[in-house]
Amino acid sequence: MPAFIKVFLREMKRIVTGHSTRLILFYIPLIVFPLLALIYQKGALRDIPVAVWDQDHSDLSRMVTRFIDASHTLKVTDYLSASDNPETFFPTHREKAVFHIPKGFKHDIMKGKSTRIQVFTNSSNIVFGNILLREAYTIAGTVNGGILLKKYKASGLTNRQAMIMVQPIKVHTHSLFNPYYNYLYYLVPGLLTVLLQMVVFFISTRAFNSEVNNGTFDELVAAANGKPLNMLTGKALAYLLTGLYVTGLIALIFMIFGIPFQQKEGELLLLFGYFTLVNVFLGFMLSTTIRDEILSLDVAFLYNSPAFVFSGFTFPIFAMPFISSSIAQFIPYTHFLHAFFKLYQFGAPLSFAAPDFYRLTLFLAVGFVTSYIALHIKLKQKSFNPKTSLQHG
Repeated sequence: MPAFIKVFLREMKRIVTGHSTRLILFYIPLIVFPLLALIYQKGALRDIPVAVWDQDHSDLSRMVTRFIDASHTLKVTDYLSASDNPETFFPTHREKAVFHIPKGFKHDIMKGKSTRIQVFTNSSNIVFGNILLREAYTIAGTVNGGILLKKYKASGLTNRQAMIMVQPIKVHTHSLFNPYYNYLYYLVPGLLTVLLQMVVFFISTRAFNSEVNNGTFDELVAAANGKPLNMLTGKALAYLLTGLYVTGLIALIFMIFGIPFQQKEGELLLLFGYFTLVNVFLGFMLSTTIRDEILSLDVAFLYNSPAFVFSGFTFPIFAMPFISSSIAQFIPYTHFLHAFFKLYQFGAPLSFAAPDFYRLTLFLAVGFVTSYIALHIKLKQKSFNPKTSLQHG
């Protein structure tokens, strides 16, 4: 049996029987992945509670209120009275916006005067703030259009002529790739893939230093015939298999929650496998160069924790300061994410992701070469002083 296969089988046994690896690899993803997907199961925000402060009490103001309530996104759940102050309303109420229809609203419109609807929004949460702003403009546009249409038709224009006068320029937007702005399709894949990186990276970070600290490094050397390449290849195959297991769980979440793949299963599997190997060798790099397991895990955590923020997933990289955008380039998740969205949402050919694969290759090469050299030095030290075990050296 080839030596790297012996190392692979030995490592699989260590992974399956190790308490901490079982916890990180098997139990945490099984619990966390479905819980994350369930949070965003609705896909988009619906029925955001809002209040109306109607000081006009006219048929026109009531029509505006019905328009607000008829929106898929908003739901009128409260009404303010004359004694209420919208600016002090939010801390004690669950409503996220107050639509204020002023007194004389209908009168001004009938007289041909400009009037306005004030919208007070609780923008402490920018997700609510942006949606409410968009809906307010939509409702105002609909009301304006209805009033003008009625006016032009009353002047003798046909319905078609009146429609052209109301809206001389039509804007047709085509939202591609995620047309319904579905949170499930955007956030869940990002969260699951960043967890994949962390799981693989963390368990790989203990692959070699735990052998030294547990006194089993000599067994590993014997299984690998004393060759660093056999050690790296055998262990990398084992961790690649575990990464593909986590990838399988992600695919299962996609299927259960109806997240589309764009028929790129093969390309995505290749990308996930390659991304797993990159993180495996970066983890090996820490494990072979830092003897202290806790310290190596701390470094792994420090390196992985900002990946989600710096990757451009929550805020575009081009809008970041130079130093932040530069840091983003030194995190493999940034480049994986670019390739992932090209395949997963755009449905682009694999060649479009080639530049991202090249960048990931640099990370893989750094991890592999550093790990190889570190292992080579350890073995050379051992051969010079065979009576001194590495676990004591």
